[in-house]
Amino acid sequence: MTTQPETDLRIGLVRSAHGVKGALRVELLTDFPDRFAPGREVNLAGRRLRVARSTHQPDGLLVTFDGIDDRNAAEPLVGAYVTVPLEDARALPADRYYHFQLVGLRVFDVHRDRALGEVAEVLTYPANDVLRVTDGSHEVLIPMIRSVVRAITPSEGRITVDLPEETQA
Repeated sequence: MTTQPETDLRIGLVRSAHGVKGALRVELLTDFPDRFAPGREVNLAGRRLRVARSTHQPDGLLVTFDGIDDRNAAEPLVGAYVTVPLEDARALPADRYYHFQLVGLRVFDVHRDRALGEVAEVLTYPANDVLRVTDGSHEVLIPMIRSVVRAITPSEGRITVDLPEETQA
């Protein structure tokens, strides 16, 4: 499976419509919730939309967009990602990376002293992200935890890992 390069940065996922006035429950996929501040523009389902209102909720945000005025307009947006162009990506703290920065990096296992392949995608799970690494003939899933991922050096196109002995890689 070939993964196409991302052209947009995912900042939220519409989980459900809320109420009858077009509000949407949005799961945050960004460290910058101010991207949903009133007046900000985002992309959603192929449309450029302006945030009219957003309220923090225990499971994300409740967001209302200009032009999405009722539940009938909101429901088709459920399951869609809220995005911004990649060029609007903000700088992250040291040792933090956007998923698109990891895709395509070569993965090297120091324990076995061999290359494992390239990152095909980054899977998001509640406990930690997981790298799906493939060399074309097989794939391995690598948890993004400090005891396994030893170094990420995008400038060298490389991720160094130390897989436990029992890992089948």
